[in-house]
Amino acid sequence: MKNRAFTLAEVLITLGIIGVVAALTIPSLINSYKDKQFKTAYKKAYSDMQNVFLDAIFEGSLTRNKQFDVKSTEEEFGIMKEKFKIVTDCGKEISACWGEGELIGEGSSYPKDVESTCFTDASGRSWCTYYNAENIFLVDTNGLKLPNKFGKDRWYFVPANENGNRTGIAANYKKIAPFINSDINNKDVWCHYPPCNFKSWLYE
Repeated sequence: MKNRAFTLAEVLITLGIIGVVAALTIPSLINSYKDKQFKTAYKKAYSDMQNVFLDAIFEGSLTRNKQFDVKSTEEEFGIMKEKFKIVTDCGKEISACWGEGELIGEGSSYPKDVESTCFTDASGRSWCTYYNAENIFLVDTNGLKLPNKFGKDRWYFVPANENGNRTGIAANYKKIAPFINSDINNKDVWCHYPPCNFKSWLYE
């Protein structure tokens, strides 16, 4: 009675099938794992900033009474710098804190030297003002590391009222919210590399 074994051709075909399946599934698994890391970092940055502003609201230390005000933005960013442990304070020369990559905004792209201010905290996150007269605050959750894309590792937050809408009056500050309070699936000035999961990654 002969022992039956696999032929070389059968082994090669099997290995080929395994290779094809691996090529199709492994990139998806890796991307899913990375997305989970980015999502977790997004939620942590949001939670930390929320705590900073809730403390400031409780203490009554915020004085903004109009949306565009350099002094108020400096005050609010200063409070953030007090609450986070600073590793690098880049001031208005932001390149040491904010890596090359996607910039955002209508008309002009921010953050930018002179018109924005940045620091890096002990967690390796980079924080910047969008523009020094506005209360939009940017974070890159993994600092100078790639991909440096909004809706992935870069996000923007604003002080908001009880409905989650941005407000320029400190007396109306109730919480922190994403500046864009919805997912963006098409390319626009606030999301160059869709999909940008501004809402779903934070609230679901």
